[in-house]
Amino acid sequence: MKINGWLFVDKPEGISSRKVVDLISNSLSIKKVGHAGTLDPMASGLLPIAIGEATKSIAVIQQLKKRYKFSVKWGEKTSTDDKMGSIISSTSIRPNLKNINKNIKKFTGKIKQIPPNFSAIKVNGKRAYKLARNNEEFLLNARTVFVESLKIKKYIDRDHCSFECVCSKGTYVRALGRDLGEVMNCFGHLYELRRTHIGNFSTKCAILLDLSEKLIHSSAILKNILPIEKVLESLPFINLTKKQEIAIRNGQRICLDELNEGDKNKNSFLFKSSDNLMICKNENRLICFFKIENNFVKPTRVFNL
Repeated sequence: MKINGWLFVDKPEGISSRKVVDLISNSLSIKKVGHAGTLDPMASGLLPIAIGEATKSIAVIQQLKKRYKFSVKWGEKTSTDDKMGSIISSTSIRPNLKNINKNIKKFTGKIKQIPPNFSAIKVNGKRAYKLARNNEEFLLNARTVFVESLKIKKYIDRDHCSFECVCSKGTYVRALGRDLGEVMNCFGHLYELRRTHIGNFSTKCAILLDLSEKLIHSSAILKNILPIEKVLESLPFINLTKKQEIAIRNGQRICLDELNEGDKNKNSFLFKSSDNLMICKNENRLICFFKIENNFVKPTRVFNL
């Protein structure tokens, strides 16, 4: 039986995202399995798992904004910017609530952020975390990310504070905790991190990993796998005729003039830009992702459903 869809897992702390993928892949005997948005082993929370043809939509899900809850411990800087690393600097300075409130404003909107050395970013073809483990020296460039909101959830005590943030793809929450400590001259590292939302999906729609291990061998798991169409329903789409679908599947392009007037009017503002990603459907069946190129519908990823 072919299985295509998205499974939302509530990943526990202490296991890698890759391990979750391998567990589901091996349990279902399906090689085509991936995830959208890596969670570090110390992090818990929402991990979307793409199965079968859903892997073709991973890049789309990764673009969705994400919400995290996290806690920072002040006074210590670690090698990994979280509690998993070794302490490399410390101070007796601690920030008060007023100081924290004042400085979190510096970390909203478009900001420049240097990723942690222990990250999956490639440096001359090698993963940064592998270089860091081998104590090799390297520099990571600052990247522009977008933090929609950053709020204090609870001032726990003089050593700890919990936060909630909504941010774009590519934002390292570990770096937020590190940099906030730096600007307040008190150092800081994450000791808790949990992703609660990706786009409109939350941990409420996820299954616990230990639960998934029990369900993975039974028909009950199928109830938790969402159709690809459900996950992509927020994207704009156009309807194709059967003839147009066949043309797309044969690698042909379709002139915009051949689309029905309803679709052209509904998506006219999107057709003006070649950067917008949309979906072709036929009777609610997914056909492909497409972009507009020289007044033609150009498929970028075709689904085999």
